[in-house]
Amino acid sequence: MLRYGENLVDGIPVAVVRRKAKHLVLRVRPDGTVALTVPYWRATLAQAEAFLRAKWDWVMKARGRALLSPAPAPRECTPMEVAELRTLLAELHSRWAADLGHLGVEWKIRRMKTRWGVCNWVKRKVTYAQMLAGKPRDLVEYIVCHELTHLDVHNHGPDFYALMDRRMPDWRVRRKLLRTA
Repeated sequence: MLRYGENLVDGIPVAVVRRKAKHLVLRVRPDGTVALTVPYWRATLAQAEAFLRAKWDWVMKARGRALLSPAPAPRECTPMEVAELRTLLAELHSRWAADLGHLGVEWKIRRMKTRWGVCNWVKRKVTYAQMLAGKPRDLVEYIVCHELTHLDVHNHGPDFYALMDRRMPDWRVRRKLLRTA
């Protein structure tokens, strides 16, 4: 039976945490450890264990891939790259905010591991990821447009994508390039 914290399942370490989440989430980290997130209100430990057992073949394959080809260490941005990003974002953010009628929207840069940007539409603040440093201008511009569009549509539903199509017709190409850059 699983419990919260560290578990050994068939000799493999599995970290089980309970969080505010919508779904059970199973991850194999680059070091080969396994993490299972259990939502507070939507799943029991018994359901989590059944989920883990049902996905165990996938876990073993993913662990094998992770252990054979370790992920490259994240590249640290130089202070010069961050300064250049700050200058570029100041220009792009102010231009797009003015064009879209969102003057006075604050922005900042911070380190983020998994997101290019975050929009807090209630506080009217946008945070851009430091890892945008060194990326081509048109890809950074896509992120600026994307985050500012969240001030009008707060989710990633059909209305959001329709508005993105009107504002930046080639956004899908830019997103694909950003994911591979």
